[in-house]
Amino acid sequence: MKLHNKIVVLAVTGFFLSGCFANPSLSSAKKNSREGDRLFSSGKIDKAIEKWAESLEYKQNAGLYEKIITAVMLKNDLAEAKKWTCRGLTYFPNNVNLAFNLALIEFYGENLKGSLDALERVLNLNKYYPNAHFLKGLIYEKTGDKISARKEFVSEININPGSKGAWQKLRGSKND
Repeated sequence: MKLHNKIVVLAVTGFFLSGCFANPSLSSAKKNSREGDRLFSSGKIDKAIEKWAESLEYKQNAGLYEKIITAVMLKNDLAEAKKWTCRGLTYFPNNVNLAFNLALIEFYGENLKGSLDALERVLNLNKYYPNAHFLKGLIYEKTGDKISARKEFVSEININPGSKGAWQKLRGSKND
């Protein structure tokens, strides 16, 4: 084999091997994420959260934050859910799902002003986001503003005609 051919073979082999092992941390992140999904499916919520959090150490991913927030909300730990949501919004400020999660957390925590502020952010990011107007209607309903609540429920149905909750609220408000 000529020297030129040997150099080409070595270069190609080196390129191939370095490409195969270039980012082992990314494969670890994916492995942890999949393991977290499996654990969550089997009801091991705390262990799933640990795996997803480990995966975030390798690479920030909005979807992982959404999974962690959902799992923490299932545990009814609103303070922890808010912490994860704010952290996710730090990395992904325009992620409408994270913004909506913040609105839900604030609503469940009875911080209606905080929830309305988060919903404004959601609607600025995506004016057609499902359930945003419905949640806004629930907030207005809680504050006694039935007219604004009704308008929001109608807006929700215009965006999301399958919104069972909005239809129920409108049918129930006929008697008001």
